[in-house]
Amino acid sequence: MNAKIAFFSLMSLSLMAQQPEAWVRQTDLATGQIYDTPITGTGGTYTAPIRVNETGSLYELFARGSAWDNNVYLLDTEIIGTYNPVATIEIVTEDDYVRGDPTSGNFVKRTRADRPFTVNIEVSGLVEGSTSTAERSVYLAVQGRNYDPVTYSSLNQPQYLAADANLENGSYHISPLYHHLTSPTLSSGNGEETFTIVRYAAYQVPDTILAQPKVEVWPVASASISSITAGQVFIDRIPALVVSLQHLYPDSRTYVQIYQGAQALGTIGTLVTGTEIRFGRHYNPDQIEPPTNVPQSLSLSIDDLSNYASEDGLYTLEVITHTPFFGRTAERLYHITFEIDRVITSRGQISTTELSSPTSP
Repeated sequence: MNAKIAFFSLMSLSLMAQQPEAWVRQTDLATGQIYDTPITGTGGTYTAPIRVNETGSLYELFARGSAWDNNVYLLDTEIIGTYNPVATIEIVTEDDYVRGDPTSGNFVKRTRADRPFTVNIEVSGLVEGSTSTAERSVYLAVQGRNYDPVTYSSLNQPQYLAADANLENGSYHISPLYHHLTSPTLSSGNGEETFTIVRYAAYQVPDTILAQPKVEVWPVASASISSITAGQVFIDRIPALVVSLQHLYPDSRTYVQIYQGAQALGTIGTLVTGTEIRFGRHYNPDQIEPPTNVPQSLSLSIDDLSNYASEDGLYTLEVITHTPFFGRTAERLYHITFEIDRVITSRGQISTTELSSPTSP
């Protein structure tokens, strides 16, 4: 790297000599070697003849009078150290999905809005202790962008600054880290966070992006079931139900199950046929077309639930999902408990029959 230094004008020596001799002395601070380079004229820009190492070089501008003045004058000094900032970012989430090359500094990871993630940053090549911000640090900007709540698209969505800092040489481990998107609640976060590290402009080199990965943040899924209320008693056939599913994670398996008894988290029930939905390569290993990369929202109809509740008693209906989070264990999105009591109908029919029977003479 060539170091350029602008020096004071030599015009102040004009009273001592019409054409003074001048030179720049470069001292390699690592080896102690000295290099003198003559300068002509009255000043300007100087280009160092040798590469500046990481330790740096001392530059001294000398001028000597002539005729009656043979003194040597030290007009200016400067210490320059080369610096070649290097920054790497690693984003670790519970989802092993990655788009792009993680070693390139430009890649995309993803997570769920309610889950923490880790950011590891390594910075090197800066000049420690330098008075120049450009030599001493790089700039980190964390920028957020909310996605369209229906299409999950970033098109025409503004970007905003969530956090920023100057980073010096060193290792930075940020964990646990939750998203900083401007969503109404933490779990409804829907967008992306971009981590940009910039080398400050210096030595005729403009601001330069060193790394710029991002993490997509998807909302927590939710579910609801219509045409049924908690504690409802069915004395006849259960009517058709509609299951509404919102923001199913793009790597997920979701289904409706039923079991007899009051709700008990972790119970393995009977899967209701036609309600299982799979997204992502993990749950669709033989899928030919590319898997979806955004959440999915849809509705299901269940019209044969009575076939799963042949005995009288309490029943629990649950919507279960599996994702990369919590080791892909079952998470309950929704549950409701209801009762089947066909005996009431039978008793009612018996009573009606008895009342309508003819009286014996």
